[in-house]
Amino acid sequence: HDRLYTPQEISAIILQKCKKMAEDYLGQTITEAVITVPAYFNDSERQATKEAGLIAGLDVKRIINEPTAAALAYGLDKGGKDMKIAVYDLGGGTFDISILRIAGGVFEVLSTNGNTYLGGDDFDHAIIHHWTSTTSITKEKLNQNASLMQNIRLKAEEAKKRLSVADSYEDTLEGVHLSLTKTQFDALIQPFVEQTIDCCRNALKDAGLSVEKIETVVMVGGSTRVPLVKESISRFFNRPVNDSVNPDEVVSLGAAIQADI
Repeated sequence: HDRLYTPQEISAIILQKCKKMAEDYLGQTITEAVITVPAYFNDSERQATKEAGLIAGLDVKRIINEPTAAALAYGLDKGGKDMKIAVYDLGGGTFDISILRIAGGVFEVLSTNGNTYLGGDDFDHAIIHHWTSTTSITKEKLNQNASLMQNIRLKAEEAKKRLSVADSYEDTLEGVHLSLTKTQFDALIQPFVEQTIDCCRNALKDAGLSVEKIETVVMVGGSTRVPLVKESISRFFNRPVNDSVNPDEVVSLGAAIQADI
């Protein structure tokens, strides 16, 4: 509408939407918030995030690291022992790996690594590239037809989700048959998964730890639901991954926020 917005103002619009969703769900007014940020955010980025919360009408109690929030949600601070964990966070467009030490309820980030341009969107693009190479829906057609491009993106996302629980996917788009097997899908996304493993390797090196020193691997982000991701990370860390959040722990997050450093 012919006006310039600061990044804080744009973030505030998103936070206002989150605030309204929470209010609609809880049936009460929300005035306070704890906001999570990537562990690699610097002081100015954290301050800008806090300013966005204030613009959104929220009293921001704390800014905490996303991997710390994940560890709290999994209840890993309840064990009462000194432990080192890895938080593997693969979302739609970004990837982060953080190595944390938990001791006496205090969280310390030992290292972070990742790729801010790697995520589930890359899986979708790989599927689209496969279909444009094997069907009559070419890249040229997609570039000339925005509606077709949007529809094939939705089909790719649907295929990705389906192949997390099934061995094959089949559908049609404008009369063109689209198909993909789990084996094909795994081969398409293997290079991206390997990139995340390289980041895990670098994070461990920066933390001065070997794989054997990591006691728990926490999986965060929608893209970690892909079986190949879980299997590959489990194999790299040589242990089963932890991907089931206890709802009771989520409810009790507020009491544990002060543990974050």
